[in-house]
Amino acid sequence: MEYNFLELGVLLLFVAFSGIVASRLKFSIVPIIIIVGLLLPPNGLTSYQPSASTLDAVDFLGRLGVLFLLFSLGLEFSIRKLLQSAGTMVKSGLIYLAFNATAAVVFTFFLGWGIEEILLATGIIIISSSAIVAKTLVDLKRTANPETEVIMGLMLFQDIFMAAYLPIVSAIAINRGGKPSELAISVGFAFAVIIIFVFVSLRTTKVLESIFSIASEETFLLVVLALLIFLAGASEALNISEAIGALILGMILADTSQHERIVRLVVPFRDFFGAAFFFGFALKISLDSLLGAVLIAVIAVALTIAGSLAYGFTMGKVAGLSKRGALNLGLTITSRGEFSIVLANLGVAAGLSTKLESFSVLYVVLLAVLGPLLSRWSEPVYQLLAPRLGWKRETVKGKHHHKVMDASLLKDKQE
Repeated sequence: MEYNFLELGVLLLFVAFSGIVASRLKFSIVPIIIIVGLLLPPNGLTSYQPSASTLDAVDFLGRLGVLFLLFSLGLEFSIRKLLQSAGTMVKSGLIYLAFNATAAVVFTFFLGWGIEEILLATGIIIISSSAIVAKTLVDLKRTANPETEVIMGLMLFQDIFMAAYLPIVSAIAINRGGKPSELAISVGFAFAVIIIFVFVSLRTTKVLESIFSIASEETFLLVVLALLIFLAGASEALNISEAIGALILGMILADTSQHERIVRLVVPFRDFFGAAFFFGFALKISLDSLLGAVLIAVIAVALTIAGSLAYGFTMGKVAGLSKRGALNLGLTITSRGEFSIVLANLGVAAGLSTKLESFSVLYVVLLAVLGPLLSRWSEPVYQLLAPRLGWKRETVKGKHHHKVMDASLLKDKQE
């Protein structure tokens, strides 16, 4: 199959344009790039229709984007460090799930969706965008605030939850319509592969250090990329989602001394192919199909904001935060983005309800825009609510105590 590089170049120019707009607006690229993709053919801004081969090329770039997104997710936490801070993080995460996952399951159940759609929609609804959240905290200069430690701990919990959740929904989606016993075997097999690879990595740290002790940046990058593609392909051959292979490799390499070097070299690939993923996903959506999902998307957004605020004030009491800090916490975590779209794309590939696809697009766009805005408006909202609810005028405490740790956590997230 021959690819039309002119057509592909024109489409990538739209991707670049989205990045420029997002940069000028000081906003996340995710909602901008999805909106631009929705406004291009087949939705009718122009009569020109890219060839099938060009759209296939964009789709392939998007598949690479999923690999780099999941690889980056795996790099975000070390297994050893994770075990050391598991207690506090699990408590925070379970409180979050109690409010948000419960609401998501009940809401999607009453929509009459099947178990596959409910599982995917629940993941789409409850996973915050760590990239948007981290950028928002930096832009608003809140890295020193006491609530930032709680926020970043929750982002880490969600990343780990995603790592455990993805094998489940992948196996169910891949084996859609299969017997319960077959689904159980698929889920168990996916987890078994992850556990085996993680166990091997913990036992072979010295071997990994030797393999990746490569002076040449060029050779080092080639080895990392080759392993990434190979492990993704091996996962696919084992009837496991290719994204799982990318996630596993990231988890393995997170514990090596080459972690920072890998992150530095991989981030540009993640950003480029990730942008292609969001763009390609939007190109597949018809604007007409979005109209039927407006009501459920708006209700889901309202439930998400309510659940996030409930978590914020509950966790605020547990962590000893002020009312202002609890409000900041609840509003900051409402943003949705990259991994919600990854889950939605999994549903598309599995041939699930088209309404799930339309819902996810609207839901992510709304909260990718509203999330940062709500965070910016938290102070006016606090000033409005304080006298009505009898809250005292409070100042943020512990600023200097948290500054170094929070800044380092954010640095890791943005990298």
